[in-house]
Amino acid sequence: MKTYGIVGHPVTHSLSPAMHNAGIQYLKLEAEYRLFDIDPDDPENLANFCYETELNNIGGFSVTMPYKLTIMQYMDHYDPAARIIGSVNTVVNENSMLNGYNTDAMGAIQALREQSEIKRKKALVMGAGGAARAIIYTLKEFGADVHVFNRTTQRAEDLADEFDVEPIEFRHIPQANFDIIVNATPVGSMPNSEESLLHADQIPSHAVVMDVITNPIETQLLKEAKKAGATPISGERMLLHQAVGQFELWFGKKAPVKVMEKALYEELKKRSS
Repeated sequence: MKTYGIVGHPVTHSLSPAMHNAGIQYLKLEAEYRLFDIDPDDPENLANFCYETELNNIGGFSVTMPYKLTIMQYMDHYDPAARIIGSVNTVVNENSMLNGYNTDAMGAIQALREQSEIKRKKALVMGAGGAARAIIYTLKEFGADVHVFNRTTQRAEDLADEFDVEPIEFRHIPQANFDIIVNATPVGSMPNSEESLLHADQIPSHAVVMDVITNPIETQLLKEAKKAGATPISGERMLLHQAVGQFELWFGKKAPVKVMEKALYEELKKRSS
């Protein structure tokens, strides 16, 4: 039986096992999906995990914070999109070779397209990590006018230069009248769930506001978006769509999307009760 799982820290609250194991069981695949919590205090922990995938019969794995960029140094090959984005969230072990992919990009776009057109929309991405890179790249590919904000100004400027988009200072955000706003930072995640980079008076009422955070599902930013009359998109939508992409890369089969979606919402309901 092949093992799959999610690599990150912390991963205890990950919703990925619910989705992937539901898909595996539905298609009767000889596989299981687990949590791989790898302590970032010792850099060798991640290296050892990657080097021992064959020994441990690991067929592939998801990658989450804080490893989406650092995992790249252990890949044998990259998908061209992952190389351009500079971030990997999916690894496939093919004939003892670790191949890196990025399904965050399309996952984000599919989640946004459930609520909005992308082309010619003015978009703000907050963050400069792996998820932010994927979202900036794909929004631009789909024809959005993309701006990037990061609390470390130099990181925002570097990212803007790399992807040929516009950096923006925080004080200019309220006047920029964005159509799409995406939080790709950890701000607002547990245990600091009362935090938000933006407040209602800084969010246009016509905007679509997506948070990639999944713990909690309704972040403070999404509460602020509702107060502003904007359309909120919670993190589980992107999570579902990127997981579908992962499943199909690992197993070479069409993912049972409805089954995975049902398992995701059942798990969320269980946790909220």
